[in-house]
Amino acid sequence: MQQDLSNIQTPVGLDAQQQKAVEKEETPKRILTGFWMVFIRAIAILMALFHIYTAGAGSLVLQNTIHLMFAFLLIFITYPPRKRSPRRDVVQIWDIILTLLGLIGNVYYMLNLDRILYDLGYLSPTAIDILLGGAMVILVLEAARRTVGWALPTLATVAILYALLGPHLPGIWAHRGFSFQDIISSLYLGELGIYGSVMRISASVIAIFVIFGGLLVHTGGGDAFIRMAYALTGRLTGGPGKVAVVSSMFFGMISGSTAANVATTGVFTIPLMKSKGYEKNFAGAVEAAASSGGQIMPPIMGAAAFIMADILGISYFKIAAMALIPAILYYLGCWFAVQFEAKRLGLPKDPTAGKLPLREIFAGCHTLFIPLILLILLLALMYTPTTSAFWAFISALLLYFVSQRSKKQLWESLKKVIKALEAGAQTAALVAAMIAVVQLVIAVVGMTGLAVKFSSLIIALSGQSFLTALFLGMVVTIVLGMGVPTVAAYMLGISIVAGAFITVGVEPIAAHFFIFYYAVLAGVTPPVALAAYVGAAIAGGHWFQTALTACRIGFAGFLVPFMFVYNPPLLGQGSIYSVIIAALSAGLGVIALAASMMGYLIKPINIVERMLLLGAALALIDSRLTTDLIGYALIGVALLLQKSWSWRPKEAISPLSSVSNDTK
Repeated sequence: MQQDLSNIQTPVGLDAQQQKAVEKEETPKRILTGFWMVFIRAIAILMALFHIYTAGAGSLVLQNTIHLMFAFLLIFITYPPRKRSPRRDVVQIWDIILTLLGLIGNVYYMLNLDRILYDLGYLSPTAIDILLGGAMVILVLEAARRTVGWALPTLATVAILYALLGPHLPGIWAHRGFSFQDIISSLYLGELGIYGSVMRISASVIAIFVIFGGLLVHTGGGDAFIRMAYALTGRLTGGPGKVAVVSSMFFGMISGSTAANVATTGVFTIPLMKSKGYEKNFAGAVEAAASSGGQIMPPIMGAAAFIMADILGISYFKIAAMALIPAILYYLGCWFAVQFEAKRLGLPKDPTAGKLPLREIFAGCHTLFIPLILLILLLALMYTPTTSAFWAFISALLLYFVSQRSKKQLWESLKKVIKALEAGAQTAALVAAMIAVVQLVIAVVGMTGLAVKFSSLIIALSGQSFLTALFLGMVVTIVLGMGVPTVAAYMLGISIVAGAFITVGVEPIAAHFFIFYYAVLAGVTPPVALAAYVGAAIAGGHWFQTALTACRIGFAGFLVPFMFVYNPPLLGQGSIYSVIIAALSAGLGVIALAASMMGYLIKPINIVERMLLLGAALALIDSRLTTDLIGYALIGVALLLQKSWSWRPKEAISPLSSVSNDTK
């Protein structure tokens, strides 16, 4: 077991099947050699150092532009235009042309910043503005296509066509229309364009957190989390599944990608679960569901949380504090889903699992926990997220170097830090590409009033019903998030849905958290389900069955947003007493929901008990005394039936019972 743990570091070293799965989320990077390898490493390290410097010294006026310039320099050389091309590892002439165009477009913007800010309000854009603007829009679409696939560029292209063809559209969707020059000028030079507010967040906040997370991962953070999870939960009922839940939760705090989280921890936890008796689709589903929740778990969460704090104008620490109880509820549901499935299958405990020496469990943890504790303290003291991440990064770097005991170890450590800077810059570039294309959609939404139209449609369809409006918003957010990274799905969701929520009476903070949750859960929701695809590939299972099972395991995530909208104390709003009562009531509802989904409580349940437990979970959404009493009563009835019924129809035991165990 010790050897297994030592082999778990980063997604590098995956076999061909696992690597193919990760490609569903990220287009594979080129394997570069010679000049281009040196060039990309130099650019990546320069980008990382630039963001570290500006995080400590303060952001520059041109921070957004330099950020996107670095991203283009990395993307068009690192990512091939076609992932299955036989020459994909060869940098072609058009890659160089696109790189130079990106450099020219960004440098031109820098040189003309004063004119753009102060003169374009009453002067028309020049021919060069339009020419380079059109080129930059194409570059943004192509960069997103190469890094995250077709979904986002297609959506942005449809949005641009909508802005252009507005007068010819029917009914509510028609608008006055805009000329090609006006559209390009707004997308390239306007306040809502590619250098807009979300790009500023990417450049000043998200980048330094990504680089900090990369340092923690590459210096042993992933290993430490898995060791601790294994030591804490390995000996419990369903131990391997709980190891997956806890380690993925830990790793998800510092990982910006759900699929990377699945690939990193899953190569250890999924084979372990299968070896102990879990069915292969279930093993992949546990990892997918648990990894998805990492983006909602404080203290770091996902990139979308930083954007949320900026849009709402509140501190990131407050966002993280509000997110704590809902995140615990989500993982409580995953935990009990694993517990009930282990009980249903009759899996024995392993009393020898997780018995690692304390020295081995906590080896190197000071370089992980001290920076994280420092980060939390600085956020609590109301330092900006950028400043907090900067000093957390510096502390992690110093502690890592100080812990080395020889010159050889120091040299190896330096190489790991350089790799961490490279990886952090590459991830920051990928985020910049996503955000740039989302900014195109945001600009079109602002120009055409599309958000108002969608809000009117949702309100009309819901008939001003609070619950129906929430349900429609959930569906729209999940659909927008299919095949799209979380930060993009969240931005699209708030652009389209948030207005309708606020109109029907949802508090802004609850509306944003609601959209954030479903943007995250889009990663395990069929038919796309990127996280489930990766988990299925590692487990050797079927991706669709894995995705459906992941939805059942993480079904609490689909219920919790309704809970905190109807029950604001779950977001920490209210007295301590009301928060505690709300959390306990919601926790009971989540456990009832997990039992209903997994088909087990004290023993296997039948259809009547399943409906009682599901009804209890739904009743406990609302915080009113009446609904809570109904929920408690339904759980009580289900427990009494579990105690009293001796005959249980075999076909009602579990939705998983039809899956044979010979595929483990």
